[in-house]
Amino acid sequence: MATTVGDIIRSAMRKIGVLAAGEPLPANEGDDALKVFAQMVDAWTNETLLIPVVGVVTFQLTNDISEYTIGIYPEPKPDPLPINHIETARPEKILAAFIRDQYDTDYIQEVIDVKTFSRISRKTNASRPSRFYVREGWPLNTILFESVPYSSETLHLEVIQPLSDILPAACLTEVINLPPGYERALIYNLCLDLADEWGKQPSAAIATHAVEGKKWLKRNNYRDLVLGMDRAVATQRKGIGTYIIEQGP
Repeated sequence: MATTVGDIIRSAMRKIGVLAAGEPLPANEGDDALKVFAQMVDAWTNETLLIPVVGVVTFQLTNDISEYTIGIYPEPKPDPLPINHIETARPEKILAAFIRDQYDTDYIQEVIDVKTFSRISRKTNASRPSRFYVREGWPLNTILFESVPYSSETLHLEVIQPLSDILPAACLTEVINLPPGYERALIYNLCLDLADEWGKQPSAAIATHAVEGKKWLKRNNYRDLVLGMDRAVATQRKGIGTYIIEQGP
């Protein structure tokens, strides 16, 4: 899909009867509708299955530093930025991670929760970490490794970032380019928000198309979950390190 924000807004306003066919978008109404569009895009970010892109973030780790902030550094930004800061859109979710050494060998990183992180008794050991905890914050998150990296290796993150990062809404002429199905979903869902703003009553067909549009996008963007288990429960039972769900290790 390749269109502009203005095209989406004009189409939505025609469907709810604010504009007639072929009628241009008045400047003042366009500005108001643009704000509604930006608010909708911002709200969609909370539904991660509506975000079609998995981003890749890389960062050179620093010896003896185990905590790293990630996100867009708030103003006023220091120059230079802190050496333990990853400047990128604050991830909504980290799907996978690994550390790559100087020989291009990758070492998988496990994302753990706060309880698991708190049970690590000593977090100052110098070693290549294999786990980290993400402390949620705003506008920055903090990545805390289980140990202190002893080498300047490269962290690779597969992340879901805000929808606004790939769907700009700064002006009506912004070009948006998203996979098939997004134009229809954006138009019909915007109809619902604009109808309330302009005192219109959207038809039942519009409401149905809006719900179905988001449902189809989520179905297409669904990412399979992989069953896993804590490494602590895995043993070398019979030399193969297995875990039988019905019986235990």
